[in-house]
Amino acid sequence: MLKKSLTVILGLIIVSCFAFNGFAGELTAQLCKDKVIAAAKLIEQNGEKAFDTLRDPKGEFRFGNGAGYIWVHNLDTVMVMHPIKPSLEGKNLSNLQDVNGVLFFVAFNEIAEEHGSGWVPYAWPKPGEKGTSPKISYVELVKYGDTEYITGAGMYDVTAADIKKQFPGDAIYED
Repeated sequence: MLKKSLTVILGLIIVSCFAFNGFAGELTAQLCKDKVIAAAKLIEQNGEKAFDTLRDPKGEFRFGNGAGYIWVHNLDTVMVMHPIKPSLEGKNLSNLQDVNGVLFFVAFNEIAEEHGSGWVPYAWPKPGEKGTSPKISYVELVKYGDTEYITGAGMYDVTAADIKKQFPGDAIYED
């Protein structure tokens, strides 16, 4: 009986750990938003020291069964930290656009600077695919000392209309 109880308790602890860091479970708009808010708080407290935590492939900022992650860029649209594609770091992404001509890094900055946070819909290929799919990212302006960053996370197959229903008070970029 004691052995069975210990096994159940250990199992609950393991499940709780995965649930806490968000790795287990579906990638949702709420989860993206919550992780961006948490990342912004971490950056506000620790500045660039927070980036190691955000990069950790087994940490709480890899979520939604590993599909979700946090990136950080600055107000010049230069990528500061990207855990999936570190080759983007240091690159100006102001000219990066989707198939509809949306300059989405410019849009990230516009919505964050104007509203503090918000959603930006655009079209982008899913990993391993050539065609584009609807994608939306939640971004938030964060300050550490005199430095301002935009932190964000995105997900596929969610539209602006979906976000308006779920978060009617949130800002949504409209081109």
